[in-house]
Amino acid sequence: MTQDGPSVAARHKPRVMLVGPWPPTKGGVTTFMLNVADSQLAEQYEFLRFSTSRPLKNKLSRTYGYRAMFSAGLYRFCVSALTTLWHVLKFPFAVLIRKPDVVQVQASDFQAFWESALYVGMCRAMRAPVLMRIGGSFDHFYSSSSGRARAMISHVLSWPDRVVVQAECWAEFVGVCGPEADIVVVPNAVADAFASIAPKQRKPETVCLFIAGTEAIWKGVDEVIAAIHILRASGNSVLFRILAASDDLRRRFESEGLMDVVRMDGFVDRDGMIAAMHDSDIFLLPSYGEGFPNSLLEAMAAGLAAIVTPVGAVPEIVDGGCAVIVPVRDAKALAFAIECLANDQAWREQIASAGRARILSRFVQGVVLPVLGEAWQSLIDARLDRSAA
Repeated sequence: MTQDGPSVAARHKPRVMLVGPWPPTKGGVTTFMLNVADSQLAEQYEFLRFSTSRPLKNKLSRTYGYRAMFSAGLYRFCVSALTTLWHVLKFPFAVLIRKPDVVQVQASDFQAFWESALYVGMCRAMRAPVLMRIGGSFDHFYSSSSGRARAMISHVLSWPDRVVVQAECWAEFVGVCGPEADIVVVPNAVADAFASIAPKQRKPETVCLFIAGTEAIWKGVDEVIAAIHILRASGNSVLFRILAASDDLRRRFESEGLMDVVRMDGFVDRDGMIAAMHDSDIFLLPSYGEGFPNSLLEAMAAGLAAIVTPVGAVPEIVDGGCAVIVPVRDAKALAFAIECLANDQAWREQIASAGRARILSRFVQGVVLPVLGEAWQSLIDARLDRSAA
């Protein structure tokens, strides 16, 4: 026994508490935590879940930034605020009762960052080893903040024992705005289900896949809609599959008379996502800002040729001619890229093959997750050394 409770050696597995938006929330962070919990790391660690989820906003297509707190009305704002307060109040008791050996807090941008800062600060006060994993459009969040807020962000980044970022470009950025941070790079990774998808079958029509979600505007849906209009006007017979479409977005497509070339679905489960990717040819991510998008990794692993914008870690993911890159907010360039890929099957297959090879060689769980496990273990070992001293 130690003053911190039963020794790690006395337990079957070290305990890792993953703090973040668990289901029913959907999105990249939730996908990451589910992938980790279901990965080979589960053989070495016992995972404890602490959810920071709030009421869902599936019916909305604009949920980015501080104003998103009010996007679903006063009632949802009050419910979300009370839910967040409840999470914050019960968190220290969860740590004391469940006694994790290390805590990993999933941080994002805007209000999600500040909530995560509270959890990290409480871990620090309780001397619990803690990592803060940065996601979302952190660069945009930081650059759009006031001088005082930037100073506070930099201070928060010095609190955790490790700051986990998803790419080398993010390590450089966080290193500048949080110079005291101890940074480790752990990219997102695809699950085995995507890495084992069978080769695509050739079809007479070209299908473009776009995942809207609750941040459809930020993901570039305006440019997608404009590109569809451009392609229809020029006589190109390209079909579009829109996943995770809100009611508002569906009504917009209907009002613009695009449903003859568009198939729309709401939020789907993982099997539905895999099936949609298998039935598509081109993946669209004309986003205004990104962290390290899981959807792009999954689409490339599934054999889709990707069209992307150079934001966040996307250029690092598609380095080496693994995607077509178009400027941000440029619908004409997006339409031209779609047209070129749709009319040149050999080039489309070349892009898709290069993308799949890159993902399977660099961004699969077997390559990425051991780095995260080593980061956890180093903090656990350091705590044991302090206890034994």
